[in-house]
Amino acid sequence: NIELVGDKFALSSMINNLVENAIKYSGPCEVVEVKLKRKEQSVHLMVADHGIGISDTEKPRIFDKFYRVGNEDTRNTKGTGLGLFIVKHVLDKHEATIKVRDNKPSGSIFEVVFA
Repeated sequence: NIELVGDKFALSSMINNLVENAIKYSGPCEVVEVKLKRKEQSVHLMVADHGIGISDTEKPRIFDKFYRVGNEDTRNTKGTGLGLFIVKHVLDKHEATIKVRDNKPSGSIFEVVFA
């Protein structure tokens, strides 16, 4: 069993935001993967999609309040730019980290680590 201790509402909101973003920026027939596993003394949550991806130049800003990736593929997608900001805020409060990397050949992988 994997158990996380923390604010149930906030953690649920964080997971929901990651999964909703993965779905929102993927095509209608694309798969979104969600994995949870224990690695030694930490718990890892991974959300991976095969959508449009995030450019390396924009990755440092995606957790900023109201920031939205500014490319042609995202302009018609509804959003406030708060989802990933909330994710980062919740993780900071739970002393967890998040990283984003490319999911080859397309898409993104978000990995959360609870130490």
